[in-house]
Amino acid sequence: MDSAVPLRDLRGGSATPLWLQLKHALRDLVTFDLSPGDRIPTEAELCAHYGLSRITVRQAVTALVDEGLLHRQQGRGTFVRARRREPPPAAHFLDTPFDTSGQVVLHAAETAPAPGWVATRLGIAAGAAVHKLRRVLQREGRPRAFRTHFIPAALAPDLRSADLTRPPHRLLEEVFGLRAAEAEEQVEFIAADAFRARLLGLRRHAPLVLVERVAFDASGQGLECARTYWRSEEFSLSRILRRGEEPRAQRGRRAAP
Repeated sequence: MDSAVPLRDLRGGSATPLWLQLKHALRDLVTFDLSPGDRIPTEAELCAHYGLSRITVRQAVTALVDEGLLHRQQGRGTFVRARRREPPPAAHFLDTPFDTSGQVVLHAAETAPAPGWVATRLGIAAGAAVHKLRRVLQREGRPRAFRTHFIPAALAPDLRSADLTRPPHRLLEEVFGLRAAEAEEQVEFIAADAFRARLLGLRRHAPLVLVERVAFDASGQGLECARTYWRSEEFSLSRILRRGEEPRAQRGRRAAP
């Protein structure tokens, strides 16, 4: 490994096992700082840098070897594996026509303090840093919908270095190891303000369908709040209703502006 490349900080908080915190840090290092064929630090170097036991370090490295990101060479060390050509991704339970029915273009990306309503949705402190992404769905050269994502920066510090034309829920899972377990959605009908009308090529006050989704991991940690604004002629909704199935109680919500 090039000594000029700094090791990443552990992330995940005290509730996350140390080996998993190290795995996340090494995954970030491999994904953003190293190239195929580069050697990662030795177990002894990692133990000394992070103050961790050899067993903890070996567990983290082995997990990334098992996932195919690293490979060990006897007597030489552990290296970044060359990227394989991946098959088309299988359907993800959070995929929607926004993700699969056209070309998605990144409109803007920034990291900023979370507004109060976003913090409430995600269960984070008001003002905590979030990545805010705006992405536009285009078909036949025309904008059909746009989606604004809010993602806690503490969970994925380097998210903006990734390919943001890809669905963020897939990036969170595949790059940062943050796996969504469930999501809540709410659908509203609104009138386009000047900004949304301009972005979608509509007249002001044209009807839009707003779909807000908040995704959570298995522990209830909010991973992403996504608000998708559809031109009304582009949106349809199908539901299956069954007698005897009680709807699950929603987490607390506060109206967004």
